[in-house]
Amino acid sequence: MEDETQNIMIIHPIVLVLVSLGYCHFLVTKIPKGTKRLLSLLPVLFIFSILPWRFSSSALARGLSSFFITWISSFKLLLFSFNKGPLLSHQNYIDFVVVCLFPFKMKQNISPSPNLPPLLKWIIILLISSNSSPFLSVIGFLYLLYDGLPRYEMVRLFNHPYLATSLQDFWGRRWNRMSSDILRQTVYDPTRQRLSGVIGFGCAKVAATIATLVVSGIMHELVLYYITCGNKPTWEVAWFFVLHGFCMVLEAGLKHVGRVKGWDPIHPAVSIVLTVGFAIVTCYWLLVLPVWRNTQSECRFRVLTG
Repeated sequence: MEDETQNIMIIHPIVLVLVSLGYCHFLVTKIPKGTKRLLSLLPVLFIFSILPWRFSSSALARGLSSFFITWISSFKLLLFSFNKGPLLSHQNYIDFVVVCLFPFKMKQNISPSPNLPPLLKWIIILLISSNSSPFLSVIGFLYLLYDGLPRYEMVRLFNHPYLATSLQDFWGRRWNRMSSDILRQTVYDPTRQRLSGVIGFGCAKVAATIATLVVSGIMHELVLYYITCGNKPTWEVAWFFVLHGFCMVLEAGLKHVGRVKGWDPIHPAVSIVLTVGFAIVTCYWLLVLPVWRNTQSECRFRVLTG
């Protein structure tokens, strides 16, 4: 198994990603949604899980690739396996790649109007795949992206998080909205829908909120695992999100009690100070310090580049 993994990692990472997404676009889309399609995606999910190790000399590259590809792209493909998520609206292979890898979604009611001939697009893709220069690869991707800009809408990642008046406002509408949206579709909504008929709507929302923050914590812990070259997890990062999940539930409970008893609402300025202050203190304690303490720029024992 280790030899097979090393053979895979000899291939240029851009080639790996493009071929994997080509397999998804041209073959997996023909498989019925559900378990069969999910099983057909397992090889791609495996490749995405080992891809960050290809960047053994750069902690930044491991962090970015593990977040955008190992986590976000994989979750988009999980949604796609059940005919859900942003990948359903793609019209061609380029759309599939852009929406899967980048914070873009397809615009609604926009007919495709490509400026580049399809043959020229494929030539650029082949040049990107065969070129070992990261700079030229990025330029090629940006050129393809520019050609399709009329069809894409960028997902707004942050919405003035320093103005959050509650933790629910901070996580749900202001901070990293791309991952929040993906977690809502993959964890929160299914959990709430499944449990509503069992434990009631209110309790189901509480359970879904905690489950979502737990999954978020695990995925952030995974990103840190790649950044730190596979060091044993301390789970401080995961606890950060679990803590915020329970605090969000407590916050919602206090708001409900306040409405029932007729308490005066807290002034927005005070809410902002409390929310942002709590986020900064806990972030520094459970996120910044672990990353600072354990990050390594080069993974000497995980060189899978051949």
